[in-house]
Amino acid sequence: MDGLSLCRDIGIHRIAVRMDSKLVASWFHCIGDIPWSLARWWSKIREVTQVLDVVVAHVYRELNTPADFMATMGIQTSSDQIFQTDFPSRLLGLARLDRLGIPYVRYR
Repeated sequence: MDGLSLCRDIGIHRIAVRMDSKLVASWFHCIGDIPWSLARWWSKIREVTQVLDVVVAHVYRELNTPADFMATMGIQTSSDQIFQTDFPSRLLGLARLDRLGIPYVRYR
């Protein structure tokens, strides 16, 4: 929701959202029941997306690595960060792989 609101506020109206949660992608397309505890958030998301051209698609986690990296950064820091320049080098590398269509496969 915050990302969509930010896009709207800075004038980006055509947005492609790729997410590794098939369930959440289906909620965006009004398939399945949204838990009552999330209904308020979904109402706000729908309000924001009414003025945007948003395409939401499910992708496997390996294809969503840049977003996964940014989400992890958000969880690990206590402040909001908006990157418009000076991106972390790891994020740049993951984005380059993404642009080339090369999945990043994690191993542990």
